[in-house]
Amino acid sequence: MAKNKNDYFKLTESQVEFCVQAAELLEEILSTYSTSSIDAQRNRMHDIEHKADEIHHDILTRLSAEFITPIDQEDIVRLVQIIDDITDALDEVVLECYMYHIETPPADASAMAKIVSRCVRALAAAIGELKNFKKPEKLRTLLIDVNTIEGEADAAYTLAIHKLFGAERDARTLFGSKAIYESLEDCCDLCEHAADVIDQIIIKNT
Repeated sequence: MAKNKNDYFKLTESQVEFCVQAAELLEEILSTYSTSSIDAQRNRMHDIEHKADEIHHDILTRLSAEFITPIDQEDIVRLVQIIDDITDALDEVVLECYMYHIETPPADASAMAKIVSRCVRALAAAIGELKNFKKPEKLRTLLIDVNTIEGEADAAYTLAIHKLFGAERDARTLFGSKAIYESLEDCCDLCEHAADVIDQIIIKNT
């Protein structure tokens, strides 16, 4: 591999940075929510998602012409696809706020967005350490962080849905709020899936 040309560890770090940007923007949107600005914020999020798509396609194009990679090509493809899915899922939350005419985000959405942001940053830290997969002690610790935060997200989601259906009677509000909670949880589930792929890379190469 021409290391200075196709450093897949650096490329993947660059890709996941867009996830971090999207997560931070989502946290900002849900903590300072305004129907008057959701259209502009949706465009900001879509711009991040578009740039993330570009680097995703760039990595796949480079891989298609590569003969030797530091880890199996199929593992790189799986990882960068999940990272792309995370950015898409973050974008989906904002899109749902727009599509469902959300006037006020569900009560626990802002808190869940903070958990999502922590989970994405934890994954980004793990991907930053991926280049040291042959000495994986620190990397394994970072993967545990991702899994721990994903567990927090599961618990927060369960409680949020319980509270929502215990208090809300309006069908439209129920539908929109449930969709937003599910999409927020999906973000963390995808982070966990990415962590699982990284764990499998460690197992295969050590």
